[in-house]
Amino acid sequence: MVNNNLTLNSTFRQATLAGILFLQAGGVIVIVGDVESSMIAKIIWAGIYACTCLLVLMSSSSVFLQVKRNPGFILLALLCVVSTIWSSDRSTTVHHSIAIFGGTVLGYLIITKIKPIEFLRLIAIALFVLLAINVIMMLPNMLGCLGPSIRYSGVFPHPNMLGRISGLAVLIFLLLSFTRIIPYVLGGIGVGMGFLLLIACDSMTSIVSLCVAFGIFLIRRMVARPVGGGSVAVTVWLIVCFGGLVGLNWSIIIDFLFGLLGRSPTLTGRTELWEGLLGAVLRKPLLGYGYSAFWGGESNLTGRIFANAGWHTQSAHNGLLGIALNIGLIGVVLFISTVGRSFIYGIKLAFMSNNLISLSLLSILAYLLLLGVSESTYMVRNSIYWLLFLICSIYLNQIMDTKPIRTSSVIWEENENPDPNFIKD
Repeated sequence: MVNNNLTLNSTFRQATLAGILFLQAGGVIVIVGDVESSMIAKIIWAGIYACTCLLVLMSSSSVFLQVKRNPGFILLALLCVVSTIWSSDRSTTVHHSIAIFGGTVLGYLIITKIKPIEFLRLIAIALFVLLAINVIMMLPNMLGCLGPSIRYSGVFPHPNMLGRISGLAVLIFLLLSFTRIIPYVLGGIGVGMGFLLLIACDSMTSIVSLCVAFGIFLIRRMVARPVGGGSVAVTVWLIVCFGGLVGLNWSIIIDFLFGLLGRSPTLTGRTELWEGLLGAVLRKPLLGYGYSAFWGGESNLTGRIFANAGWHTQSAHNGLLGIALNIGLIGVVLFISTVGRSFIYGIKLAFMSNNLISLSLLSILAYLLLLGVSESTYMVRNSIYWLLFLICSIYLNQIMDTKPIRTSSVIWEENENPDPNFIKD
C-alpha cells in the first residue's frame, strides 16, 4: 500500500511538472491565445506560483540550501523586484517582476525535487506535445506553409518564437536519443516534427544555434576518453588563433555567410535597433529603466529609436541588451558571472569525464546563450528559457561539486544504463 502511494505521488508530481513545462514552453498560448491581455493566463501563472510558494514553505530547508549554494539567480530576480523603485513604468514592473521571481523560485524547487535525467524526460514530453499541436495545425495547408515566401508561426505570434522552441526541441530529442534516455523511435519522431517546423518558420538564428550546440556534443562524444591538461592547452591555443583570424576578417565573413543564407548582414535590421538601444542603456547604465519598463515608460525615446531603425518591436532582440535596459549593467555582470561560471564548469566536465548528462546540459546551455545573440531570451518571465538557464546551470554546479571520478555512482558512461540517482544528495 505504501509503495502504491509513493508511485502515485511520483506520477502526480511528474505529470504536474510536465504540464507546467508545457505551459512555459508556449502551451499557455494554445489555451488562451493572447497571453499579454488574457486574465485566464494571469490566473494560471498566479496559481502556479502560489502553489510553488506553498511547496517551498513545506520544504524550505532544502530550497534555502540550493539558494545559498547558487545565489546568483535569486539575486537577479530580487533585483528585478527592487527595480520597481526606479522603474519608468512601475505598474508593469510590479506585475512582471513578481512573475520572474515566481519562476525563479519554481526553478529552485524543481532542483530539490527532480534529478537531471527525470527533468530532461519531462521537458521532452512537454515539447513533444507542443510540437505535435503545431504540426497538426499545419497539416491542412502543409505545402503552403513550406513555401519560400511564407513563414509559419503555428500557435505563436511570430515565426521566430516557433523557431526557438522547435530548435530547442530538436536539440533535446537528439541529446536524449544519443544518450538513450528516451527510445529512438520517440526521439526520431520528435526530431522530425521539430525539423519540419524549423523549415516552415525559417528561423536562421535557431538553426545556427542548434547546429553549434549539438556540434559541441558530437565533437566531445567522438573523443574516446577524458582529455588531459596538455591537450586542453593545445585546444585553447587553437581556439585563440582561430578566434583571432575570425576577428580580423569578421566583416568579410559576415557578408559572405549572410549572402549564402539569403539574409541581410544587418541581421534583418537589428543592428540599427541595437545602436539606438545602446544609447538608451548609456543614459541609465547602472540600474536600467526597471524590469520590463523601457518599452512602455519611455515612449519618446523608443519612438526615436524606432524611427532610426525603421521598424517597431517590444524587445531588444539581444539578451544582454535586454538585461541592461531592465536592470542595468549590474544585472548584466551578475548574469554573466552566474551563468558563465556554470558554463565553464560544463566545459571542464566535458574534458574531465565522459559524463553524458553534464555534456547534454552544457549543449542546452550553449543553445540558450547563442539564441540571446539576436533574440531576447535571457530573463524572460513565464518562460521555459529562464527556467532552463537556472536548472541547467545549477545541475552543472552540482555535478562539478561532486568532483566526479570514473565510477558508476557518479559518471554515466555510454555503455551503461542511465541512473536517475547518479548525483548524490
